[in-house]
Amino acid sequence: MSTIKARKQGNSIMVTIPSSFGVKEGEEFFFIKKDNGAIVMIPKINNPFEIAEDGEFYTPDLNVGFVPVKGELDEL
Repeated sequence: MSTIKARKQGNSIMVTIPSSFGVKEGEEFFFIKKDNGAIVMIPKINNPFEIAEDGEFYTPDLNVGFVPVKGELDEL
């Protein structure tokens, strides 16, 4: 585990990411600060469907021909 020190640059606080983490220059992240103080970096994916396999998000219509009986959808 590496330790790093936050430093001020202009009006921002900077944290250096070690190159061993494999983060590429220009890569974008969302940041979340947890209640316990942990900071989580989530890589930004521009189009999640761009890397999807064919048919990965296909869901067959399971209720084809469904006919409601005696008002079973009245409460919806």
